[in-house]
Amino acid sequence: MKTIALLLCIALAQSEQYGRDALQDEIHHLPGAPPVPPGQNSLGFRHFAGYIDVSPDGEPKGSRQLFYWFVEAQKNHSTAPLFLWTNGGPGCSGLAGFMTENGPFRPGFNGTSLVWNTYSWNKIVNMIFIEQPVGVGFSKGNLDYYGDAQAADDNYKFLQGFFERYPHLTEHDFYLSSESYGGHYLPTLASLLVKRGGVRKFKGVFLGNPLTYMPYRDYGFYGTLWGHQLIPKYSWDDYVSHDCQHVNSPICGTILQKMYTIVSGLDPYALDFPTCSGSQATGQHERLAILNMIARATGGKAQVYQPCSEDLSHQYLNQPEVKAAIHAMDVDWEMCSNRVHYYYNTTDTLAPMMPYWTELIQSDWNLNLMIFSGDDDAICATLGSQQFVWDLGFTPTDRNWESWKVDGQIAGFWTDFNVPSKGSFSFVTVHNAGHMVPSTQPKRALELLRRYLRHTWGGDSTLATV
Repeated sequence: MKTIALLLCIALAQSEQYGRDALQDEIHHLPGAPPVPPGQNSLGFRHFAGYIDVSPDGEPKGSRQLFYWFVEAQKNHSTAPLFLWTNGGPGCSGLAGFMTENGPFRPGFNGTSLVWNTYSWNKIVNMIFIEQPVGVGFSKGNLDYYGDAQAADDNYKFLQGFFERYPHLTEHDFYLSSESYGGHYLPTLASLLVKRGGVRKFKGVFLGNPLTYMPYRDYGFYGTLWGHQLIPKYSWDDYVSHDCQHVNSPICGTILQKMYTIVSGLDPYALDFPTCSGSQATGQHERLAILNMIARATGGKAQVYQPCSEDLSHQYLNQPEVKAAIHAMDVDWEMCSNRVHYYYNTTDTLAPMMPYWTELIQSDWNLNLMIFSGDDDAICATLGSQQFVWDLGFTPTDRNWESWKVDGQIAGFWTDFNVPSKGSFSFVTVHNAGHMVPSTQPKRALELLRRYLRHTWGGDSTLATV
């Protein structure tokens, strides 16, 4: 009896961490969930999903609501750091990351069940996955304008609402994480957190393969094709001699089109991986979204590489019983929103992000800032990210392009920079990883996350908890 009473007290204490609104969002049964781990009678963590209102003053309450899925860390959830994850696009759902990259589950081959993700980030951290801007995925609200400032402001309001619903999480160290167009989403949101406050324990940014400045991206794309010897020397020489990184001319358009044609059978998001084809492939909608954004911003035509016939995540999340279980409205869930893409401010997509990063690096918040880059990506390539990182003007420390290892193999190269604060700024490559690092190199991605939090780098390491 004493044992039962003790267990009831522990369960009650854990539940009391969550208020009524949070408990209404708790997921109690997830259709198609994988078998529980041996020796457990549950998934091993609690998870919650629902809506946070972000309606601004002057709009009716509830007009803008962001959908979220929060999963506790599998170990030490009461003290583990808290990470916010959003995907890029612009206009792609954070549930794409949940389902295909760093969430606890992956869709099964039949599209109606789930399997465990061995290298889920919630192995070591609490995770919030959000669908933003409004109108993406299950999120509510359709605007006739979208842009970086609007997204940052809505995301800031989301965080205020989230911490009101989960006040005990305000005591956890908090980080922002993303990839791709997250190169705009994260620094603009981080800038608001630094200027406005409101998240007392904001600690840093962990960002993969970011879009930071379109000329760097463009040069990185074509330079990576040349560096991988996927295009002939005369094409690269034409690109350089006509200054096609900076000039939008008819002759450059012809040169670029020839390069696209040559590599059209490859996946530019993961050059050395199999092409995306068949119903079991994932992530293609996000890939097409950023390609369309780049084409729209530069006045070109979208290039489509081996489009997938369907997406298992789309199939799973659109089951009525799944929508009911995660408290989502009954709409056709899409990985990316064409409407958000169409109305997104092109001037913003072309804007350089360097001033934001300089501000964050110099901030007295002493942030832990890391940009990591899968070196097999051509879309937001390591070459372009290096232009961005080194042009910021900070000098490297003694940890300058040092290798880091996983399982005895070089997993990439790590550089720390001298910064004028007590914070840190690092650039790390992930070898043989594509644009979606947690998808193409999941073990290395999880290990890098662990080292980011501990800020260690030397030697071979195992996936110990933080």
